[in-house]
Amino acid sequence: MIIVLAPIGLSYYLHPAPATGPVHVKILAVNDFHGQLPDGQKLNKEPAGSAPVLASYLKAAADAGRATTFIALPGDVVGASPPESGLLLDEPTLLFWNSLADGCSRQSAPACTMIATFGNHEFDRGTGELLRKINGGNGATTITHLADPYPGTEVEYISSNVVWKINETPIAAPYVIRDAGGVQVAFIGATTAEIPSIQKPANIEDLAFKDETESINRYVPEIQEKGVHAIIIILHEGGSQDAYDGPTRGEGNVTGRVTGIIAGLDPDVDVVLSGHTHAFTNAYLKNAGGKPVLVAQAYSYSRAFADIDLVIDPVTGEVTHKSAEIVPAYAGRPPGTSPDPGAAALLEETREVVEPLTNRVVTSASADITRQQTGAGESLLGNLVADGQRAAMQADVAFVTTGSLRADISQGNVTWGNLYSVQPFSSTVLSMTLTGEQIRDVLEQQWQTPLPPHNLAVSGLSYTFDDGRPAGRKITGIRVNGTPLEPNANYTAAMVDFLAAGGDGYTVLTRGTDLVCGPLDIDALVTHMGSLPELVDVKEEARIAKAA
Repeated sequence: MIIVLAPIGLSYYLHPAPATGPVHVKILAVNDFHGQLPDGQKLNKEPAGSAPVLASYLKAAADAGRATTFIALPGDVVGASPPESGLLLDEPTLLFWNSLADGCSRQSAPACTMIATFGNHEFDRGTGELLRKINGGNGATTITHLADPYPGTEVEYISSNVVWKINETPIAAPYVIRDAGGVQVAFIGATTAEIPSIQKPANIEDLAFKDETESINRYVPEIQEKGVHAIIIILHEGGSQDAYDGPTRGEGNVTGRVTGIIAGLDPDVDVVLSGHTHAFTNAYLKNAGGKPVLVAQAYSYSRAFADIDLVIDPVTGEVTHKSAEIVPAYAGRPPGTSPDPGAAALLEETREVVEPLTNRVVTSASADITRQQTGAGESLLGNLVADGQRAAMQADVAFVTTGSLRADISQGNVTWGNLYSVQPFSSTVLSMTLTGEQIRDVLEQQWQTPLPPHNLAVSGLSYTFDDGRPAGRKITGIRVNGTPLEPNANYTAAMVDFLAAGGDGYTVLTRGTDLVCGPLDIDALVTHMGSLPELVDVKEEARIAKAA
């Protein structure tokens, strides 16, 4: 087999010849990129990530080997993005990945070496907008298009378990088969089946999300009938484990939903490239046949990637070796010290478009305001955002899911762009009427089974809880604006529409009445921050405390 490296990007053009020995295949997996084109992220207290830095690492990893190289994107490529991408509907992010996808086009899809699946955030603006992002065109958008008309993505999206409700057919091809230098490799896509509980209903009203394991296994026999036995799953669901350096170790303390999914997978499945939990994973877990499956996840926000090495027997098509390493993309270490020029030029172009808005100074902070939580689950940033939403709706109380907080506020001048990074969802803030009993019930849902992915930040109330008490009875006291909660009294509560629809499992909020819509979350935060003194006092009494 003769491999010719394309002059730009990561694709290899193959002139296949009969394989005479084991075939080496490399997969570079980047999960939960979330439009992180700019810098500003850290990993292990070091600056890490950004499109230019990550691209330099990916190209170096591809150039270092003599194997066919694929790039896999296990969901949340876009969504919850910083303003450089989010304000332009994440088109710059997909243009970035297009630049690394040489050999990919709708005319040459079978040769494409960049494959992705959907994450929950791909649906943040609805199915119609998702399909526009994939297929191209400007549609009814009013943004500045860096490529006009917007060409769509050259990355091939696959999904086995996201189907149209009307006919139960997948919204994308469930799998693809790719040639890897004389052997064939199958990639099956799947996303978390929990999307209905973490996405606005209006965004996914035409879709159903099937069980991940059953959906994946459904297509394995079809793949096997084509003589393919090297099977890779690109999955937007994950877990976590204690991080370490180097190749995959034999045993790992992996927790999370991914473990149950893998335990039910067909014995022919070899690798699961995971995401969603933004954590480190690099381990072998057993599938339904008791065979080891390599599962890997590389944090999030462009800070790292999983470098997977496979060896495939050219006669049987079976994977005979699989190992991974989670590689941090540190900006201060080579190759990150030589950022990719093409990605840097794209980032600069996006900044020129959005900076007139993002550079506007709203206020200044006398100290960092962070998402770091106390032992009771409270954070300064959560309190601040909740205060802003309560003020916007002139409500008695406010609830904010801590998963909606996507960036910290650093000491010094605070710009509109900084605040957009904190709240990048463009969710609508609203108010509703809840009884005191319903307020207690929604706070108790923080300990329900299954456990919500995020706890609640609050404003206008304080409460104590006792971890030693059973779920449903943990709250020991609640005060609203200093006064004990009255179970039968009515209170107005502010939150975003996602929470009001029962998002993150807080279904009590769907019982609220008298809904009134207000501003977008970013506008509420900007208005609130602008109303505060120039130096923000970030010291305050605790609102949530464990009972003594």
